[in-house]
Amino acid sequence: MAVTIKDVAKAAGTSISTVSKVINGHYSISEATAERVRAVMRELGYYPSASAQSFARGSTRAVVCLAELRPNTAFENPHLFEMISGLEEGLRARGYSLTLRSTDTTEACEIATELINRRGCDGLAVHASVMSRPLAALLTRTRFPHIVLGLPNFESQVCWIDINNVFSGMTAAAHLVDEGYARIAFIGGSEHDMISAHRLEGVRQGLESAGRELPEGYIWLGESTRAEGRRMTLGLMPAKPAPDAVICANNLVALGCVAALEELGLRIPADVGVLTFDDYPFSRLASPELTVVDIDVRDMGAQAAKLLVDCIRRPNLQTQSYTTASNLIIRASTRKK
Repeated sequence: MAVTIKDVAKAAGTSISTVSKVINGHYSISEATAERVRAVMRELGYYPSASAQSFARGSTRAVVCLAELRPNTAFENPHLFEMISGLEEGLRARGYSLTLRSTDTTEACEIATELINRRGCDGLAVHASVMSRPLAALLTRTRFPHIVLGLPNFESQVCWIDINNVFSGMTAAAHLVDEGYARIAFIGGSEHDMISAHRLEGVRQGLESAGRELPEGYIWLGESTRAEGRRMTLGLMPAKPAPDAVICANNLVALGCVAALEELGLRIPADVGVLTFDDYPFSRLASPELTVVDIDVRDMGAQAAKLLVDCIRRPNLQTQSYTTASNLIIRASTRKK
């Protein structure tokens, strides 16, 4: 016969009401009593009904994450899952479960509307890649607890958290200047790629702080692929004078850059230094291994969990913040000195 809450109360020498309050974390129960009840629950193998707990609390203790999970996402956006892992870990530590829901910008608002209306979760984590103006308007109007993972590419009042990619770009520029490189170029994603755009802005600011400039001819933008990295590098190097260092907006572009420099017979780092962002997944596959400005996206996910739980507890809370956990990893590709 299944163990009931009555059995737990009898074995613990308390009332059913006390056991219920312990299960639901009620503040009125002393820690000594709560621990005694929990010990009995473990001894008897009693597991309270999740649905009953949700009904009693008026909450689900669940968070849904909306993200685009099309084929090859793990290769095209390898940091997404590391970020979600940090989010899940942070939520679990605070007593919340995480459900992952695949969607895109055309369907995310409809899914969010359904979840909010039927109270299918206590909060939403929304990856910036599926954000839209209608979804932002919904979250703002309903004040439903949420956190957007990444800065939306439009002005809004939603709560978001993002890596400070401008600061990371400044770190990249400062390192190359310190290594003695004089003509620093940048190749990266299209003008709609906000991560690449912010890193480029940081590179500009870093060079300006050092009394340098970034000529327009030293900036090439395209798609974030290996083939485009090669194409942009081959187009960049005939410049007069040619750059002696290239900052690549991401790993794939950097692999294409290295391939192009090899085709041109240029040595890394003696002739041209190469630096990129994010250690994972390809920076150590190049020869020589690449210097990177690494970013702890797992920590960003963990911080997002904390902010989201704060929003659940205080629905009127608004947060729009950057988190900066950049770590410069110097390898052979920029050791000019």
